[in-house]
Amino acid sequence: MKFWKLSSSVLGASLLFGCATSPSDLGNQVTIKRDTYGVPHIYAKDTYGLFYGYGYAIATDRLFQMEMAKRIGQGRVAEVLGRDYLSLDEVTHSRFDPKSITTQLSQLSDEDRQIFKGYAAGFTKRVEEVLASPETLLPKEFIDYDFLPTVWQEEDIALVWVGLILNRFFATSSEIANLTLLERLRDTLGEDLGRDFYEQVKWLNDPSAPVIIQSEHQEVRSQTTTTYLSSLSQHTASYLLEKDRLALGDAFINGVPTASNAWVLRAEKTQEGVPVLYNGPQQGWYTPAMTYGVGLHGAGYDLTGLTPVGLPAILFGTNGKIAWGSTVGSLDTNDVYQLKLNPNNPKEYLYNGKYIPFEHKQVSIPVKGEREKLIDVYKSKQGFVSAFDLESKTAYANRRSWEGLEIETLLGWAEAAKATSWDEFMEQAKRVAVSITWFYADKNNNIGAAGLGRLPIRSEQQHIQFPAVGDGTMEWLGFYDFDHNPKILNPTNGYIASWNNKIFSGLLADSAHFSYVDRVQELLVELEAKEKLTQDEIWGIDNKGAWADLHARYFVPYIIQAASKANMPDFFQQVAVELEGWDYKLIPDETKSYYQGAAPAIMRAWLEEMAHLLLSPVLPKDILEGYLSDLYISNDDPRSAQPALVAKLVWNALQGEESSVLQTIDLLQGQAASDVVLQALKNAVASLIKQHGENIDDWRVPVATMLFSHQSAVRVPWGDKDNEVRTPVYGNTGSSSYMVSLMGGKFTMCSVTAPGQSGFVSPDGVTHPHYKDQVPLFEAYSCKKDPVGEKQIKKAIHSQQKIFY
Repeated sequence: MKFWKLSSSVLGASLLFGCATSPSDLGNQVTIKRDTYGVPHIYAKDTYGLFYGYGYAIATDRLFQMEMAKRIGQGRVAEVLGRDYLSLDEVTHSRFDPKSITTQLSQLSDEDRQIFKGYAAGFTKRVEEVLASPETLLPKEFIDYDFLPTVWQEEDIALVWVGLILNRFFATSSEIANLTLLERLRDTLGEDLGRDFYEQVKWLNDPSAPVIIQSEHQEVRSQTTTTYLSSLSQHTASYLLEKDRLALGDAFINGVPTASNAWVLRAEKTQEGVPVLYNGPQQGWYTPAMTYGVGLHGAGYDLTGLTPVGLPAILFGTNGKIAWGSTVGSLDTNDVYQLKLNPNNPKEYLYNGKYIPFEHKQVSIPVKGEREKLIDVYKSKQGFVSAFDLESKTAYANRRSWEGLEIETLLGWAEAAKATSWDEFMEQAKRVAVSITWFYADKNNNIGAAGLGRLPIRSEQQHIQFPAVGDGTMEWLGFYDFDHNPKILNPTNGYIASWNNKIFSGLLADSAHFSYVDRVQELLVELEAKEKLTQDEIWGIDNKGAWADLHARYFVPYIIQAASKANMPDFFQQVAVELEGWDYKLIPDETKSYYQGAAPAIMRAWLEEMAHLLLSPVLPKDILEGYLSDLYISNDDPRSAQPALVAKLVWNALQGEESSVLQTIDLLQGQAASDVVLQALKNAVASLIKQHGENIDDWRVPVATMLFSHQSAVRVPWGDKDNEVRTPVYGNTGSSSYMVSLMGGKFTMCSVTAPGQSGFVSPDGVTHPHYKDQVPLFEAYSCKKDPVGEKQIKKAIHSQQKIFY
């Protein structure tokens, strides 16, 4: 790839930068020290300088990724990539108002604003250097797509935070998917039976589901009633779900992210007698990685950590006194509102007894090679309108408790990195308005967790699983105080664990579809296996969870019992032997082509047959097929694996009257559970014989491969397709994984972020030495040592650079 492949207009623009006079040296110094894996540690005397160095460092390492992250956040992708990305830009502009973010920035204290000003100035300095020497410094992707990087303004990193992070991980809702399912079941089974089966399929609260935080607090359950809602047309339902797919990406299921795990142990639970925090944020696997390693030292910061897309807040890490991490929260901070349109004017809706006009603005979206596209954006009292359903004379608007507090939330997360105690950590937690679960450990052997988020006080008439009415009768009544949020400090069992499971026992939320069948059970089994664990064993929990068949521990005992019946043919005894010897792990063979043994194939075939036996009589065919498609991860799947909904339904059915979810419809149809299990096994064996033959040793499941995509979650390229990374074995592990422990009175940290720290590919297609040097660590479920504190950093430094502003 040669620099001359840039178009003449783009090339001319870069040469203008090359001729420009450099800014005068003001004498303020920033030092960037990089360790042996290229992770920068930034040193400066003030906030502006610290974030100047940070912006400069990430622009050096991830310029194309950050340019595209900015454009995704701003809704300006089509400007450089063309019409194929216009729909994404339209969705972005219909979900938030950039002017609100600039207003929030303008209201900050001067000290806080220096974060954004310094970051933008440092980033721009590197952009100017690249444009001055494009023949060596311009990343290959800019040449491939024929455009140049742009300078940054102070609001740009804030818009990355809002447009790419908040509007993806924290703006989700299952209310439309829930309403669509309810209406389909009513159409299929009738009004009453459809409602009853909906509650059986989409229960609101399963008391047997494992929780992160033990709490006595209970929410009041509302009955499944949607009589206050108009029907949702199938066309609009499909349109809304497609908009969610565009905005959220393919790594979401029914509008909900499936990401991240964590476990924190007190000293009494470890062999070494030290507190330990492990966190595996699962934000997707990309080339370059979504997360970025960095150390900040100065202006009150002294930390080593990791954070998504170069955010000013370091979401994961340690400051030597405390360690912190997070997993996506399950508290409900978002609602969808159904608005009744004026039949004579669809640009008005009913509110407090009269029709009032929507707020309206037009947004011009630039499109490469075409005229700008003008779109209309509407907003109701509740929030931005996502769709008009003219067939039902309704519209749908989204309300989020954190709107208007986006920057406050970011700063609360940033300031938490300065905390030295649980109380100081919680003071910053109060500022965070989005739903997130924070984890904590400190030098004094305290561990804790808290469910964060600004929780609305909802009308008693509103069913939390479905849209509310937007006529003024179901407006939020205010917000709960932070004391209402679940939190725990130093639990008696000595540890806290999460894999995005239920935050506390009384949780009610539109997406709270938690069950006893939960992947966190894989972590709990390991944490309970021994009274005390070594640090190697604590780190190794990730590998065991990553390779677990997430259905096996619940159903294999049933299958063995069925296969071992006295009157069964000898062949079924072989099946029982295979399953009895299985540790429920999906371990690749020597060729990394197939999983070891026949047990994985038996498990999958049985579950699919069981699902057909139980659910095909009652579920519409397309819904059942959709459920079955999510049984297991496939090749290059962008999602974090979790137990399938089908598995939860089968489990509840097998429990019968003992089920913690009411079984209004007997899916076993009056048969004994053991008989249905046996029939499913017979069907599975017949299917496996037909597919693989009668030699059970030939029953093998191909290993799923793992792709580190050059495209972001919303399918926008942010890396080089020619140097996309793929590994032969999928692992349900973190985008980054890290562990912090206290040793000799000091915190130590190890982490892995594959493919590597740098995303730079030269104009000639040569990758940076740190482009994929962490892939071997990732594949081996190992980690690199990260220096914490000045003494460790001094020993680890491989290079040093001084920049001035």
